Amino acid sequence: MGIPHLKRNLEPYAERGAIAPCNVVVDGPALAYHVLSLASRTTIKTSPFEQPSYELLGRTAIQWLEKMEECGLTIAHIYFDGYLPTSKRPERMQRLIRSTKELFKYHSTTVTGVSIERSRRKGEKKVDLFPASIGGETRSKPPPPAFLVPAVLDALRGSKYGPITEVMGGEADGYCAVHVRKSGGLVLTSDSDLLVHDLGENGGVIFFTDIDLDSENSKLVAPQFRHAEICRKLSIKPDVGFSYMAFEISADPHLTLEQAAERSRRGEAVMYSREEYDSFIKTYLLPETAPKTVATCGLQLDPRISELVLRYLQITTTASKEKDASLEMFLPFLLDCPSRTSAWEVSKPIRKLAYSLLQSGQKTSLKTVSEMRRLQTLSSGSQVDILPSSKVEEECSHLLSNIGKIKAHITDPELLWVVLSIYLDIDRTVERAKGYPLSLEILTQEARGKLNEYSWDVLQVFAQVQATFYSLRMLEQILNLQERKGNAVDVITALSDLPSLDKFLSLADFTETLQRLREAGGLECLIDLCSDMEDMIPHIEAIGKPPKSKKDRKRKAQSGVVEGHQVRARPSNPFELLNSRDD
Repeated sequence: MGIPHLKRNLEPYAERGAIAPCNVVVDGPALAYHVLSLASRTTIKTSPFEQPSYELLGRTAIQWLEKMEECGLTIAHIYFDGYLPTSKRPERMQRLIRSTKELFKYHSTTVTGVSIERSRRKGEKKVDLFPASIGGETRSKPPPPAFLVPAVLDALRGSKYGPITEVMGGEADGYCAVHVRKSGGLVLTSDSDLLVHDLGENGGVIFFTDIDLDSENSKLVAPQFRHAEICRKLSIKPDVGFSYMAFEISADPHLTLEQAAERSRRGEAVMYSREEYDSFIKTYLLPETAPKTVATCGLQLDPRISELVLRYLQITTTASKEKDASLEMFLPFLLDCPSRTSAWEVSKPIRKLAYSLLQSGQKTSLKTVSEMRRLQTLSSGSQVDILPSSKVEEECSHLLSNIGKIKAHITDPELLWVVLSIYLDIDRTVERAKGYPLSLEILTQEARGKLNEYSWDVLQVFAQVQATFYSLRMLEQILNLQERKGNAVDVITALSDLPSLDKFLSLADFTETLQRLREAGGLECLIDLCSDMEDMIPHIEAIGKPPKSKKDRKRKAQSGVVEGHQVRARPSNPFELLNSRDD
């Protein structure tokens, strides 16, 4: 979270002017969020339909780095978090609760539908890489794109920066600091915590939002926070003076920098609070990382999936001190409807299979995985039971069968996973014997030309598609870590059609996608998938037929017959049609 006011207090002591040619080490997650800020400047930040596409975000990240190089800087390395220390869990939980509250607030201000003033992108504009200023947005707004960081990571891996882009077995900032301490150069970040790290005699920090472009001279201009130089200006020891001063400010944010520097010269707080200081500085000098023996497994994984894998391997390592620790998965935060069950619920069977395959061949088996998604209060998360080993092959076969049926009907790779998500929604509804599949309701509205494409129901169904896609991505990446045998080989092959994040469908195009699905044989495919759900088939068939007159609909409803099929009557209590809340 950073030390309050540390950067602001140090600004008078920063070196100002053009950045001389040097090596630059990039904090990857900070780059992703900076790119989002740049790409969002020309959009309405209060509408999720206006969020930049993953393709634009990845492309902008590469263009931004290329511009840095044009101005004489060398991109030495780009680090991404692949494992966060357990000490960060309280902060992560509070951030998740805060995001949930913001989502509820956003929902309450747009309950009848989200902003539609300019909701459709008419073609994404060119992004200004170095704007004069980056203003804030005070109104309630949707969360950032769920897959922002992995999308930028994917783009970098597929570019010339791939060889220098890494997901590490710890926090990115620690690896950035070590890099410049050993080799010199500047760390490019948005995290003021990097100012506390030991950056060495020739290391320093620059911040994304501080950088200006001097186009006339092809130079980049920004305050440069160089550790050794700041220590000399403040007359504090270069080895411990900066960390002493940072500790003083963290203990008393009301101190001026000069007061903190004076106290650090005398070592006052450290003298009286040695234990607290040791705990404080340990975060920067000895950050928690995954054991070296397992850290390399996360290199080609998404950051969150890397953390899941490394945490599991750490828990199951014989030397681990966390034998009783539970395995948690912090899922990407989705823009779904707060009054409905989490959009992650529909695709839980896929993640259950992924978690179970993660344990394949391991001596230690966990019984559950705790998923952290939408949370209103502190919680242990939503528990997902691990499949017994005897059931894993069976579930792999079931998934392969469903994918095979879909591919027999649908040739457009983009539509395959939308159909699977809709089927999973139907299957879950039937299993619960409660309500009516929201996906079918949305398909019906689209077919009848009555769809409110800006409604929260549409956002919910789209979020379910996103969750299904990411669950399959988890499954694919975990399978690629396993020994390839049995059905696992066939599942990896079947998932080879998964689109990259830059090709994943956008919310702005979702209504059009539903129409394409219907016209491409999607309804026939759903009938095939639901062959063992006789009550659902008439409803799916009805979507593709012209709407009946009011008199016909009334007569059919009274008889309980639709096109010759006996159907189960809808619940008389309208509240039974709503999905249960699962916050």
